[in-house]
Parts: sequence; C-alpha cells; structure tokens
Amino acid sequence: MIVIKYVSALILAIGLVLPLAAPLQAAISEQTPQATRPQPSRLHQPQDVVRIVMEALARNDEPFADAGIATTFAFASPANRVNTGPLAKFRQMVRNPAYGAMIDHVEREFSDVVQMGNQAYQMVKIRGDSGDEFIFAFRLSQQLDGEFEGMWMTDAVWPVASGDIPEQAF
Repeated sequence: MIVIKYVSALILAIGLVLPLAAPLQAAISEQTPQATRPQPSRLHQPQDVVRIVMEALARNDEPFADAGIATTFAFASPANRVNTGPLAKFRQMVRNPAYGAMIDHVEREFSDVVQMGNQAYQMVKIRGDSGDEFIFAFRLSQQLDGEFEGMWMTDAVWPVASGDIPEQAF
C-alpha cells in the first residue's frame, strides 16, 4: 500500500513536470521549439523568404529574445552559415552597426525580385525607429541538394545605402 502511494505520487509529480520540460529546456539552451518560428520550406518563394526575415527582425524579441535573429539564421543557406555561424556569432554580426538598423525597424518597402535560374536578388528599404532610412540587398539561392533541397535561402545580405534616401534611388 505504501509503495502504491509513492508510485502514485511519483506519477503525479512527473505529470506536473513533463509539460514544463520543453519550455525549460528551451530557456536553458537559449533556443525555442522550431514550431514557434517560421522555417525554410519548398513552398516559400524568394520574396517570401525576404519578407519572413524582415518581419521577424522588425519584431526581434517576439516571442523570445532575438527570435528575429534566430529566424534569420534559420533561413541562411548552409554556405552562408559556414561563414556567419554559429548562431551566437551570427547574433553579434547582425547587431553590429552595418546591420543593426534591421532590428526593430518600423517600416519596410520591398523591390521587385530579380530571379535568374536558382539565384534571386531583392532590395529592401527600411526606416529605423530613429527615422533614418537604409537599403539592404539580399542574394538568395535555391538549394540544389542536402536537407534544404529545393528551398530558397539567403546567401548574403549587404547594406547598399543609408541616410536620407531619395525615392528614385529605390
């Protein structure tokens, strides 16, 4: 009878702890379950990838700190990740002055996509919370093999212009 009581108490304790295990593990490892942020997919076109990344960076700390940067890294091509990863290094790069304006920007405008085979380019004009404007260029490629085969992913992003950008420049 005593054994049954202890087993019942243990089962109850496990039942109470298990639902907390995944969020606790995510907090400890500074990652979040993949289901809570967008992931690469064969369904996404190049403009979808750029829009997902920019929207995530605009709300960088939702639903957790640096979620936007983590989403951006998730859409980085394997070749890009070799140069910019792991995530901790990527986080520092995105927060540097060249890219930092992308974090928590308040407005964005997208150019048309230029696609040539499995390569695509798109520019994005953003306005930061300070009111300054910036233009960034995205180069994407459709992955030809591996776990991301057929998916559009970001190969590179670079600043094109900043300051008071005339309309005709974009």
